Amino acid sequence: MALLWGYFNMFIDRVRDQLHIVLAMSPIGGAFRTRLRKFPSLVNCCTIDWFQAWPEDALEIVAQRFLEDVELSDDHRNGVVELCKNFHESTRMLSERFQREVNRHNYVTPTSY
Repeated sequence: MALLWGYFNMFIDRVRDQLHIVLAMSPIGGAFRTRLRKFPSLVNCCTIDWFQAWPEDALEIVAQRFLEDVELSDDHRNGVVELCKNFHESTRMLSERFQREVNRHNYVTPTSY
């Protein structure tokens, strides 16, 4: 009987070491946020990999949403939105350089504003 438990434990150890699960979800819309609220381990215990760069208009919309409650004139708000887009783009380029030089990933998302 001990031999069977040894095989079972060896199997479990191998599964833990080698099993990888890939989940693909669209980050657009409320369904993604709802899933993250229901299952916080999707953020805490997983690696999130954004496969495509965010388009400029999406970056602008995210920046505008973050600044909705901040009192700014329209000129200042537009300037801050441009800065947010610039910060995001330059951080993304530096992250690519970091990955080439150190072989480590740094993921940049608009929520990092």
